[in-house]
Order: sequence, then structure tokens, then C-alpha cells
Amino acid sequence: MSDDDDLRRRATRSVGWVVAERWSSRLVTVLVLAVLTRLLTPSEFGVISLATSIFAVLQVFVDSGLSKTLIQKRRLDPKDASTAFWTSFGVSVILGTGLVLTAAPISSAFGEPQLAPVLQAMSVLFPLSALSQVPAALLERELDFKPLSIRQFIGTVCGAAVAIPLALVGGGIWALVAQTVVSALAAVIALWSSTPWRPRFEYSFDSLRSLWRIGGSILAIDLLDAIQANIDKIVIGALFSPQELGYYFIAQRVGTILIELVTSVLSRVSFTTFSRVQDDRIRLNRIFRQLTFVAAAASIAIFGLVATLAPQLVAFLFGPQWTDAVPIIWILAPGWALGAVMYFDRNVLLATSHAGSALVLAIVQNVVGTALVFLLAPFGVLGIAFSRLARFIIWPVRLVVLKRAAGVDIGKYVSQLTRCVVASIVPFGVIIGLQFTPWATAPAPFWTFACPVAVIALVAYGALLWVLAGEENRTVLRAVWADLTARLRRR
Repeated sequence: MSDDDDLRRRATRSVGWVVAERWSSRLVTVLVLAVLTRLLTPSEFGVISLATSIFAVLQVFVDSGLSKTLIQKRRLDPKDASTAFWTSFGVSVILGTGLVLTAAPISSAFGEPQLAPVLQAMSVLFPLSALSQVPAALLERELDFKPLSIRQFIGTVCGAAVAIPLALVGGGIWALVAQTVVSALAAVIALWSSTPWRPRFEYSFDSLRSLWRIGGSILAIDLLDAIQANIDKIVIGALFSPQELGYYFIAQRVGTILIELVTSVLSRVSFTTFSRVQDDRIRLNRIFRQLTFVAAAASIAIFGLVATLAPQLVAFLFGPQWTDAVPIIWILAPGWALGAVMYFDRNVLLATSHAGSALVLAIVQNVVGTALVFLLAPFGVLGIAFSRLARFIIWPVRLVVLKRAAGVDIGKYVSQLTRCVVASIVPFGVIIGLQFTPWATAPAPFWTFACPVAVIALVAYGALLWVLAGEENRTVLRAVWADLTARLRRR
């Protein structure tokens, strides 16, 4: 068996568990969201969106890039894991305490009285996050995704089991807060129950310095990414009403769930896989191209359907009161697809010890993205949504950095995306045309229009893509399919 075959089979096995977790967890998430959007107001979703965005930026400091360093580092010293754990936990306590004390001023700054108690309640998420980072990283390092998948699913189900009853009895925004906290707590308990690793009461500043050499750059990159991912919601929360932020949140939540289904499945496996072949640039680039093709094929199909069928999807999932989210989805969807394709860029750079290049890219994208948010904010929520799409104008810069730092063949890389785009033009163009026919507004349009049209479009897209894929991609798809079917037969 070749090294590529062995690594592919291990990655395929890992992807299987991640796929199971992501799809099951996100299915529960969508079902819960569909229920809660009918019980809670857009304003309540807007407040929780603002609180979650603030938390997401601060939460980056809990990990401080240490968990990714544990995954990337070729050899771990005995004290590395415990040092990373106690560092994260100490930072989490400081951040949690600080958020409790500053919640009132933050709430006043945004002019939203409900925000303060929500932030104070969510401060417990910092130590819960710290308890998960290192054990999860050690499992991911070994491509052991089964415990990670199980804990995520358990957390999602437990959060849902608390949120829905609370919303039904009039809990309002606290149903959303409880969902977040209970989900995190249950996930921590499940993770610690499934892994033998426990932190030792030891600490090494030498280990911290060793981890920080890479972790410092990763922290900066993750912080910039977190700011970039949340600056739009923070600005909307500051300039517009919670109701408008609620519509934006639901539109973006649709994209977030789907991006996680496409990219986080492959990204979690890709970073470990890239790290293992970091010294063999030919293999690394081949794997990178193949993952890019898979991500592009899946993301264009998924986001193409979401964008072209948004009116029917939103009304069916969340109710007619959320139709203001549809134009936002139209604007954001192309960026979601391209973002899914670009998801592996950073992992390639980090795995090949080019964290500095990844940091420069993150800085450039953050500056451009933030500037566009403020530049287009006067045009309202739709203007801010468009700024999220416009930030991808720096994509050519990313390609140049990938070529110089990791030796990526730009022509072959772009061709992977081009094949998928060309295959999508006819199927999704037809759907757009059909939206102007009476069929699109027939009774029960989700079932009578969206579902049959989606099936036909996917079949056409798949057939065209298979023709355009090229022999290298078809060979990989056949091999992955063979691995998956062999595993199913053994069960």
C-alpha cells in the first residue's frame, strides 16, 4: 500500500466520523432554529447575535493558538499539553471575570439593556472552552475524530432539549442563552468521559516558549479572523436596530451552518493531513488540489441551491416573518462558496511552517474587510452584506502567497474551481429563470417547486461536473467512494 493510499484511507475514515457529527449536529441545529424562529422575535435573535459576536472575538485568547500548535508540532515534549491546558484555563478565568465586570458598560455603549445580563451569563463559556481545547487537539492530532464527533452531537442535543421547552414557556432570549451554555457544558462532559488524557499539575515556561513560537502567529491570525467574521454583526448592532441584526443573523446562520458542513469536515482533517506531508511538497500540493476540488464541488452545489431557492427555503424553515433575510442571503451566498474554497489556504501555510505568511494574509484581509464594512455601512444592512462579498477582491493576493510560500501551482489550483463554476452555470441559471414562473409560487412551494427543481439541478450539475472533473479528480473520487463503501460493507 502506498503512503498516499494509507493517508487517504486514514483521512477518509476520519472524514466519516466528522461527516456523521457535522450532519447530525447541524440537522438538529436547523430543526431547533426552525422552532425557535417561530417562538422568538427577530430582536431577541439580534441581541444574542451581538453577544455571541463579542464572545467569539474574546474567546480566541483562551486558546491563544496553542491547540493548533499541539497538532502541528512534529514531536511533543512531555509537558507541552499540560502547559497549554493551564495557560488556556488561566486566561479563561481572567476573561470571564473581566466580561462580568464590564458587561454593563458594553451594554450601555450599544444602547441595548438586555445585552449586559446575557454577556454575564455567557462568561462561563470561557472556562468551558478552555477545558475542551487541549483534549480535543490531542485527539485531532491522532486523527481520532470519533470522540470529538460524539461530544459535539451530545452538546447539540442537550442544548436543544433545554432551549425549546424554555422558549415554549416564554423564556424569550434566555432560551438562546441556555442553549449555548448547556451545549458547551454537555460537550465538555462528553469529551472528558471519552479521553484518557488528564492535565498534570506541572508547568513549563520552556514548553510555553516553544509552543508560542508558532502559537503567537496562530493567535494573531485567529484573532484577525474572529474580528473579520464578527465585525459586520457588531457594526449592525451598534448602528441599527436589534430587529435588523436578527434578520442578518438568520441569513448568516444559514451560511454558517452550511459552511461548517462543507469546510470544517475537510478542514479538521486537512490540517493534520497537511502537517504529515509538510516535507513532501509534491504530495502536499496534490492533496491540496484534490481537497480544493471537493470543497468547490460541494460548496457551489449547496450555496447555488440556497441562493436560487432562498424565497422558498426561508419561508419553509423559519416562517414568512423572516422573508427580509432573503435579499441578504442572495448577496452573501457567492462569498460563502468562495470562502469554502479558500478555507484550506491557511492550513497549507500553517502546516508548512509559514505562519508568518498566513498572518500577513489575515492582516490584509482584515484591513480590507473592516474598511469595506464601514465604507458601505451608510447603505444599511444590505450594504454591509455586500461588503462581506466585496472583501474577496484580495483573492489574487492569496494565490501569489500560496505559490511563493508553499509552491502551489496557481493554474492547476484555479482550474479546480473553474471546472465547478462552469458545471453550475446551466443548472442554476435554469432555476433563476423558473423563479419568474407561476410554478415558483404554487401552493406549498417548498415541496412542489423547490424540492423537485433542486433534485433535477443537482443531477445535471453532477453529470456535468463528472465530465469536466478530469482524470486525476475522477480517480480520487473513485478511490474515496471505494473506501467508504468497503467500510459500510464491513459493518
